[in-house]
Amino acid sequence: MNQKLAIDGGVPVRENKPWPGWPQVDSEEWETEIEPRMRQVYLSASEGLPGVQSKALGQGYADYTGTKYATFLPHGTDAISAAISGALDLDGFEDGGEIITTNYTFIATASAALDRRCSVAFVDIDPDNFTIDPSAVEAAITSRTRAIMAVHLGGHPANMDALNEIARKHHLKVIEDCAQAHGAESNGEKVGSLGHVGAFSFQSSKNLTSGEGGMVTTNDKNIHNLVHAFMNVGRLPEGARWEYPRLGWNYRPSEYLAALLITRLPKLEDQTDIRNANAAYLSAELKQIQGITPPSHSRWVSKHGYHLYMMRYNPEGFGGKLRGEFLRALSAEGIPSSSGYGQSLSQEGGLQRVASQYPDLIRELPCPNTEQACQESVWLFQNILLGSRQEMDQIIEAIAKIQNAWV
Repeated sequence: MNQKLAIDGGVPVRENKPWPGWPQVDSEEWETEIEPRMRQVYLSASEGLPGVQSKALGQGYADYTGTKYATFLPHGTDAISAAISGALDLDGFEDGGEIITTNYTFIATASAALDRRCSVAFVDIDPDNFTIDPSAVEAAITSRTRAIMAVHLGGHPANMDALNEIARKHHLKVIEDCAQAHGAESNGEKVGSLGHVGAFSFQSSKNLTSGEGGMVTTNDKNIHNLVHAFMNVGRLPEGARWEYPRLGWNYRPSEYLAALLITRLPKLEDQTDIRNANAAYLSAELKQIQGITPPSHSRWVSKHGYHLYMMRYNPEGFGGKLRGEFLRALSAEGIPSSSGYGQSLSQEGGLQRVASQYPDLIRELPCPNTEQACQESVWLFQNILLGSRQEMDQIIEAIAKIQNAWV
């Protein structure tokens, strides 16, 4: 006998119980780890330059990602802008050429490129993993192309081996947008170390957060120097305070945010492992429910970042009910979820306006896989994957309950 759905007045699978919050905070951590480091910053009377905490965080993050250099910035968008400037040696005044990127991503991927006076070519995604399709990249290359920007969407590493091979063939730079992929690995190597330069975000929803913040990682000393100049008014990393060999801007971050991230970074790997274990459990069970396609792991993925657990929903498995109805029913059962990006990024109003006023800045190639993902995606957020095994069972039970009621 079908159980009555909560949306129809039945008893929810999960009732009046909060999911794990994010970021995870407790008074003991504040008293033993965070407050002493914040106090150290305060009593040093050095809340900005010389950036002792920021440099320590950068070194720690470089060690974590397996890169030689890491530079802390105030925001993830700043990190992408700095990464582009460093990789392409841009001062922000000349035409930066074209960057090819995915049409299924957050707007900062494109806005940061446009801010650096680069034009953007949007290409399609791999339908299995939601990351940029290397074959679509190669088909889009023109004489204006200078870089490929891969986005490790939801925490799934893009196919970096294929993208790097294309880049070598065409003498292009490879920039990694790692905003959603802290801790993710491709063939045993951390994202942010796989291209010429990587950019991370520490915005409040991210798997490592200080509310706002960004990081640029690289193994190239020249790129590092250019990123540092971008961040620190044109100075070299070890240069004199009043010497400006490069024109740069002030994107220096707060020492308090660096102190907070230093205390949270050591917890990231264990949290990533918990998310991966829960995601694997969910996928093993959900793949048995017709109409739900769990996220895939491509062959090169040795660790997923799982900022998002990205399913696909097929109405045929749920009695023809539309995705919006499924999301409402799932919410009523106590399981928060999202439909994700509503349309291809190139179709968003801000970029449509740019394309209409400055047509040379936006190029959109056919993106049928992106359009399909926008219609079928159902996302669970990373904090959900920090829950208990019992809570994972509740997700499975709720989805099965909905299908059972509708079929």
